[in-house]
Amino acid sequence: MKQINKLLTAILLVLTVFCTWVSAKNNVSEIDIDVTVRDDGSAYIVQNWQGTFNEGTENYIPINTGDISISEFKVSDRNGPYTLLENWDIDAGFDMKAFKCGIVETSGGVELCFGISVYGQNRYAIEYVVEDFIKSYTDFDGTNFMFVNPGMSTFPTDAHINIVLQNGTQLTENNAGIWAFGYDGYVEFKNGSVNAYTSSALRGENSMIVMLRLDKGLVFPKTHVDRSFDTVKDKAFEGGDYGEDYYEEEPTLFETIIGFVVFFGFCAGIILFITSFIKRKRAIKKFKKECGYFRDVPNGGKIDISHYLAQTFDVSGNESLIIGALILSMINRGCIQPEKEETTGFFGKVKESVNLKLVKEPDTPSELTLYNLLCESAGEDGILQKKELEKYSYKNPVKINDFIKSIKTAGEMAFISLGGFADGTGNRIKDLSDKGKQELSEVIGLKKYLDEFTLIAEREISETIIWKEYMVYATLFGIADKVIKQFKEVYPEKIPEIETYDRNVVIAYSYYHSMHRSAQRAIQAKRTSGGGGRASFGGGGGFSGGGRGGGSR
Repeated sequence: MKQINKLLTAILLVLTVFCTWVSAKNNVSEIDIDVTVRDDGSAYIVQNWQGTFNEGTENYIPINTGDISISEFKVSDRNGPYTLLENWDIDAGFDMKAFKCGIVETSGGVELCFGISVYGQNRYAIEYVVEDFIKSYTDFDGTNFMFVNPGMSTFPTDAHINIVLQNGTQLTENNAGIWAFGYDGYVEFKNGSVNAYTSSALRGENSMIVMLRLDKGLVFPKTHVDRSFDTVKDKAFEGGDYGEDYYEEEPTLFETIIGFVVFFGFCAGIILFITSFIKRKRAIKKFKKECGYFRDVPNGGKIDISHYLAQTFDVSGNESLIIGALILSMINRGCIQPEKEETTGFFGKVKESVNLKLVKEPDTPSELTLYNLLCESAGEDGILQKKELEKYSYKNPVKINDFIKSIKTAGEMAFISLGGFADGTGNRIKDLSDKGKQELSEVIGLKKYLDEFTLIAEREISETIIWKEYMVYATLFGIADKVIKQFKEVYPEKIPEIETYDRNVVIAYSYYHSMHRSAQRAIQAKRTSGGGGRASFGGGGGFSGGGRGGGSR
């Protein structure tokens, strides 16, 4: 049900994006918003708009003023400050609005209006004060404020919000909490301020809402609210993904494409986009079909290249599986040695666990990096317990995530050095050189061989070492369980030997799972508790300010 809801949301988003796109001619490439919170809880805000404006007569920002008020409105551009008019006429002509600004009262609040003034590229500085920006709650002070509205007629390609306290107090996790809603991007503490920024263009129903919680005594708001800040947070969390499983899937690219197909199949631009996507998928599918079985270790044993190709060309799903593959590889090479440990618990119950003895450094860069992380987790005795790895990963989630990303990046760089691309880089079959196609065919061919092992007439494995390597790549592809089952079916006389490989796979997967899940839980816990992190697309309800629309008209 959640996936259906997310798909419908994606379709609605695409519909709004398209409708806005076809009507918008002006473009705001950047919106930088600087917020200075004063001691009385008001905020001095400066919005800097950088963009191209070729039609219309004015720009405007709608702001709801139900629990706030706006004052000290000013606008300027590269030619200097604008003249503030007491009565702004939205129907006035271009020349009448040039280098002037004004406020229009609406049923829900106000619109801050200013003339486009000069067609072409321009940069505007829009200044105003929000009274009661920060309110005093029974437990904390804080705000949940919409800075960028949904449904703007212009497309802010990049947006950034910076919040500081005027009195100079540094904002950190120790005295504040931060959350963000409505956009693809992040919010974080940086150099004593709060930074919120986008990772992709704001469009359609996107908005930028930042919720800020302050410890008492940092500022002294004029407005007091007889309820806790938790009530504000609970309202904002509704419909968002704070507190949910970090692995909750977002609508896939394919699901979003379906949304495009349903609503905009008639549109040439969308058709071209869909056609390109489908062509890529079909080309990869055709290439896979034409690949024969590959029975050796692919890519000269450079697993980072195999990982990069598997991720880029839809051979393997979860990029974190590289951790399990590398742990298993180090077990096979004797760098790590599994050791059983028995402990006696309550009522004399014996509990068996497997620790990892870190024996020697591996000789490949990717394995060495992971080995060093395991050594940091284990401590001085060099014996790694699962609970030690969980604790370390929870405390150092960024290191774990950065390591996973670094393997794919290293694989891409190595693939480029091999001459894998015909020109530059890419993710399509036609982007690959003949050498690149050969490298990719080895990865696909090995997975096909392992996937269809029971169906192949010729399947004699002569060397024991290749069995171990097979299991490393089966782990990388996420099919280790299936391969073990097939091996047992085809070679029943070798089940004891196969079970040894199976145990090592289980151990590697168990440690990988503990490592990765602990890191992700830490990221989500920090994010939910107000430590910053990825913004939530949904949620943000109960916000102050904001509104709907804005841009140019």
